[in-house]
Amino acid sequence: MRPPLFTLALVLLIPLIHLHPSYAQEAKPFRDPIVIRVIHLDYADAEYLASVLAPLLSKDGRVVAYRPTNSLIIKDRASLVKTLVKIIKGEPDPYPPYLLP
Repeated sequence: MRPPLFTLALVLLIPLIHLHPSYAQEAKPFRDPIVIRVIHLDYADAEYLASVLAPLLSKDGRVVAYRPTNSLIIKDRASLVKTLVKIIKGEPDPYPPYLLP
């Protein structure tokens, strides 16, 4: 009686994976660059908004209020800065969370 093809494939491949870890799937780190963005505010106070946004930043991020031009300078990962800019501009979330009644 011949062993099933799947079992035979496993017997041949498992030693390769143990000998060469590069054959196994490895999670590649997500490369999200750090960017700096200057946002000029017309109606909101930059210092107040900086204090509100600071807890939302990553450990690498920083937000600074520049008082003479009432601007925010945000340094963080590109995806997070993009989200913060949407929040500041008041753009609606395209996928709002579903609230149960």
